[in-house]
Amino acid sequence: MLSAIILIENLRWMVPTVFMLGAAPAYISVWGAWRLVSSVLPRWVYVKGDDFLFSTYHRNLLFFFEIITGVELIFYGDLTALKELAKGENCIYMSNHQSTLDWVIASCISMRRGSLGRTRYVLKDGLKFLPFYGFYLGMHGSLFVKRAGKFRKDKAEKQLSRDAHDKKPMWLVVFPEGTRFNPELINTIESSKVFATEQGLQPLENVLFPRIRAVQVCIEQLGKSVDSVYDVTIAYGNTYDFSTKQRLPAPPMQDFLMGSSPRVHIHINRIPISEVPVEKEELKSWLYSRFQLKDRLLEEFYSAESESEARFPGVRIIKPLSMYSLLPSVLLWSGTFAAFNSFRTGQQGYWSVGLGLACIGIFWMAVRP
Repeated sequence: MLSAIILIENLRWMVPTVFMLGAAPAYISVWGAWRLVSSVLPRWVYVKGDDFLFSTYHRNLLFFFEIITGVELIFYGDLTALKELAKGENCIYMSNHQSTLDWVIASCISMRRGSLGRTRYVLKDGLKFLPFYGFYLGMHGSLFVKRAGKFRKDKAEKQLSRDAHDKKPMWLVVFPEGTRFNPELINTIESSKVFATEQGLQPLENVLFPRIRAVQVCIEQLGKSVDSVYDVTIAYGNTYDFSTKQRLPAPPMQDFLMGSSPRVHIHINRIPISEVPVEKEELKSWLYSRFQLKDRLLEEFYSAESESEARFPGVRIIKPLSMYSLLPSVLLWSGTFAAFNSFRTGQQGYWSVGLGLACIGIFWMAVRP
């Protein structure tokens, strides 16, 4: 009986994961065909088609992360950013970083803003070797950067300058902390506090000290082609022990898919790009002040008496995604995966193609300058 219960619990995350990852070979195959066909067309035609394909694949993922898990996303702050749903806005999206799920939350917001297809990311350099995803995200316009002293500003400037010149639609996601805030990694948190003290600034308790390099390049190169900065603060449910007053780690994807965090609280500040400084020292002060605000928001969130009372200040709204906005993409990508893997020959062919594409992608990212 216990074994059956454990099996059922594991299926809660294994089945969605298999369908999400399993659809990747089909997606890369279709994208590759589009890349080949559109090579004789103007570049903006390829970008438009690529963004459309990316939007459909992302909707397939959001179906599992929002609909299947039943998670409730609660929004605070600049609610007009969600109520008006103005399409076509380009922005730099920055958030506190606690979990691999933070990337999914960015997509949840961009979906509600009608900008899902144009979502691109600033990623750690090592992720470019992630099978399927590393290669494709690079082709989609994401930026891979190295940490600290290894950061290649010239390379980042070149790519973002080209994107700005091409007027590529952009919802660029960046996490200025550079690494995840995990209360169990005491050395990382203490190092962040020491760094803040060395800068003559007050250490932050609920977020890490933000690093300016990636944000600076984004502002410098995209300042004239984006409309705003979305400053987002995320608090996951069930990440605080209210009896012992101890912060807990944010859930990894596996736990989230099993329903470990039934609510996610999201505070949004939309800042017009004209209000964001460009000069380095001013931008550094501005970025630190934004993370001071995040620190206070999280401090208030975790000062509640119980999980049910934990919330950010101000008015809040709950705006779930419609099943009908996601279902066609699920039928397309997860349906294709299921169809090919429903018989032996199709299964062998599907994964043979998938393995070949994964190897090509990893090789390409290894030799790409």
